Amino acid sequence: MMMTTINRSFRARLVVSGLLVCMVMAARAQEEKGAVFPDDYPVLHPQFRKWPSPAMDDSVSSAGPVLCWPAVKKKGVTYDVRFSKDSSFSRADGSVDIPWTVFPVSRVLDSGRWYWQYRVHGGRWSAIERFRVPTGASTHVAPPADKFLAGVPAAHPRVLIDPREVGEFAAAVKGGADAAVILKKATKMLDVAIPEETAGASARKGRNEDESRKLALEASKVGSYKVYAAVDLFCKAWLISGDERYAAKAVSWGIAVAGWDPDGVSKLNDFGDARCMLSMALVFDNFHDRLSAEQRMVLLKSIRVRADRFYREWINNIDAKVLSNHVWQYILHYFMETAVAVYGEIDEARDWLRYGYELWLARAPVLGGGDGGWQEGTSYFRINMETLLGMPLMIRDYTGYDFLQGNEWYRRNPYWMAYSFPAGSSSAGFGDDVEKHFSPGPDYLAYADALSRLTGSRMAAWYAGRIEKIEHLRLADADMLRWVRMRYLRGLPRPAPIAADSLPEAMVFAGTGVADMHSDMMDRDKDLMVSFRSSPYGSYGHLLADQNTFNVLFGGQRLFYMSGHKVAMQDPHRLQWYKATKGHNGILIDGQGQPFNVEAYGYIKRFLNNNDISYVMGDASQAYSSKAEKVQTGLKKFYRHVLLLRPDILLVYDELEADHPAEWSWLIHSPGRIILDTVGGTFHCSIKNASAGGALFSPQPVRWALSDTFGVPAENWVGRTDEDGNLIEYKNDSWHLTATTAGKVARMRWLAVMRVCPGAKAELLPLAMDAGGRLTVEGWTIHAELDAARPAELDVSNGKRGVAFTTEGQQAK
Repeated sequence: MMMTTINRSFRARLVVSGLLVCMVMAARAQEEKGAVFPDDYPVLHPQFRKWPSPAMDDSVSSAGPVLCWPAVKKKGVTYDVRFSKDSSFSRADGSVDIPWTVFPVSRVLDSGRWYWQYRVHGGRWSAIERFRVPTGASTHVAPPADKFLAGVPAAHPRVLIDPREVGEFAAAVKGGADAAVILKKATKMLDVAIPEETAGASARKGRNEDESRKLALEASKVGSYKVYAAVDLFCKAWLISGDERYAAKAVSWGIAVAGWDPDGVSKLNDFGDARCMLSMALVFDNFHDRLSAEQRMVLLKSIRVRADRFYREWINNIDAKVLSNHVWQYILHYFMETAVAVYGEIDEARDWLRYGYELWLARAPVLGGGDGGWQEGTSYFRINMETLLGMPLMIRDYTGYDFLQGNEWYRRNPYWMAYSFPAGSSSAGFGDDVEKHFSPGPDYLAYADALSRLTGSRMAAWYAGRIEKIEHLRLADADMLRWVRMRYLRGLPRPAPIAADSLPEAMVFAGTGVADMHSDMMDRDKDLMVSFRSSPYGSYGHLLADQNTFNVLFGGQRLFYMSGHKVAMQDPHRLQWYKATKGHNGILIDGQGQPFNVEAYGYIKRFLNNNDISYVMGDASQAYSSKAEKVQTGLKKFYRHVLLLRPDILLVYDELEADHPAEWSWLIHSPGRIILDTVGGTFHCSIKNASAGGALFSPQPVRWALSDTFGVPAENWVGRTDEDGNLIEYKNDSWHLTATTAGKVARMRWLAVMRVCPGAKAELLPLAMDAGGRLTVEGWTIHAELDAARPAELDVSNGKRGVAFTTEGQQAK
């Protein structure tokens, strides 16, 4: 028998063939009081940093930690920092007059306890913070920013290629599939006219101020995007072929953009602003020696305005902010490439590079933590792929330091991709825009392949191979990372894939707040996939208000899934349905869901996996209130237990409590038609390749509501088009089932039992609990305590398999 005791209030037991394995999961220290942290720590990931780190005598993983502290929002503020093994700081190291709130320690610290402080420059020192460097901490420490600066070549070009590699590179890639794609696209662009600056002005007005602002932002980037796409192709085609036509076109486009007003319409959209900046920088860098002095001056003047504006807006802000989406998706990478291009020509570029380098070391991957996942989900992850590899490769080029090898997130990342977005399948279903993607496709293939070759990851190699085989794709099909393949991956073989039989059927990514459970990872067509989410980041940015929700897929197809469309960030349908809890398979209290804020968070409290059972439990007790949003629903407890009983049974058991008698609603959505039997409390749903029969149990009478219409219509008022340029029509074709308590109660329990099968035969016969409150389903005996006056408990067993599972809860108060 193996036992690990962490918290006495909970036990999860799994009995297999007579062997008792007692697995005790970590829980919050003040669980019995329903509290997580003291009142001054109401959030796990605040929008802006509220406390220094590392602190509280925490053990750091790296012998060269990054010291971070809260920002003082004052113009021109700078900071001092010092650290020492002596709490009196008689012998201290550190820095002064730092314009931002991070300080990467660029040497290997001795093991033991360290002390550190920070202050506004010249002011009073903060309280003394402590951290410990354990024996065996990683000594893979990034060098100081000065080494990065010293590594930037004096000659040009620098960004797309090292000046010493130009001739060898052209000879090596000429005739290759990737080079052929670039040359073909660049040739098509030769006859395209340079867009006028006025192309960025919107000719449309919205129905209100928010819509008009969005339309202006969308229009602003049109010309900028065209410019960047053309200049990037021309520069790359010239480096491959030496054809002067591409050089001439690139210069003419770059000089034209330099004539645009950097404070005009192209500034409205920060992506467009950044692409204008980088377009000019690429022209300056690649054709530096053939530009006239006047042309160089024109380019540098416009580049300086745009780049320095980003820098001034970012320092003492982005470094202390939980997330600024656009910065981390593309703009930071564009900014660093721009700064490299003009380093030595613009004095401020030294500060730009130093900031970008230290910001990356301190915060990246900004939405990954250490578990390999991506908070904003599988769709927005693809938008970060180029930056996630491009920045580390730049750092490696100029310092020799391999950020990819030194960061645990990159080792874990292939597992998250494979479990949350299997080859040939829709994804776990969490985050903006996931509804638009039905398989990983060429982007994920390119990224996984590159990651496998750059890090030696056999898991990434396995995932890339699965995409190639199941989706019938080739690397040459992917525009994603095409230049990285040509410049960095030549001669680097893809490692042998990991042995598939070594992979478990379920995996948890606790820092991200996702658990993915499968019935058959190796056979996509037979796989029942259940994904659960409870995020410590709340519903900030592109995160949705979906703590303690789940999605169900079969054979890669969506069966029970989040619903709606991301029309635009402030669109009524997105805010009132798609992002809102009511658009997800979750819970409402008094008709209300979770507010949109970092305070409205959840987290995965327990997880276990065995050949027969996968189990996850999430705590969303904090997810229904937010001081910042002035939302107080009165919900005190929301524990959701999800069990996958292989191969085809799913259980969802909810513990709910409020500070008042409340109305509780249980929600489930499907792209397939849901058929409801209100008398038996059962429902049935079919999609193309599978079906599900379900039953919902409650200690209270319920009112049922079934609809095939969104509560808030989705309209394409933005005018979005698909990849072929066709106007998108948002379909209103999903089904929505709601069960609501007929009366109001302060404590509530739900138990949902579902069976999922291929074809249309998964109807779950009417189930009735026996006198002991037990159900029997497909050989499984299930008991869930629905009396909220008694301790919550869920027991499952299968005598033929010799398997039993039980949770033991606390005495209800």
